[in-house]
Amino acid sequence: MLKSPSLSRHCDQCKQYGAVELGENASFVCPNCSHPWGKTTSLDAIFEYCPVCRCRQFYTSKDFNQLLGCLVLLIGIVLVPFTYGISLPVFALLDWFLAGKVPTVINCYKCGSEFRGFPDAFKRFKPFLHHIGLKYDKYR
Repeated sequence: MLKSPSLSRHCDQCKQYGAVELGENASFVCPNCSHPWGKTTSLDAIFEYCPVCRCRQFYTSKDFNQLLGCLVLLIGIVLVPFTYGISLPVFALLDWFLAGKVPTVINCYKCGSEFRGFPDAFKRFKPFLHHIGLKYDKYR
């Protein structure tokens, strides 16, 4: 797991998921096939536009496995008849607690790149907005 600022995405060339560390004035390539992904000029201004696709719109999401969250709630739903409904709020609270402990990720609307390691930058952006996401569906 990368601790410093990093970018993760699916490569357009090899279709594999990869992560690279970001730095000042650095070019970065796919770790799997060495296809060039983009270039950063400054980490302070990285969210002026996406270094991969030059998009200016970003959204936040939790770096939480959605399948795991759904599985936790599904277990609570399955146990409802045996626990007289108590399991559902208990497992919902467990899911909420787990989701609160994971960090926030900043995503690019256009290329789907995920930016990790920017603890204060996520406050500038809102969660995913469908009307903006629809505008970029044709690029994915």
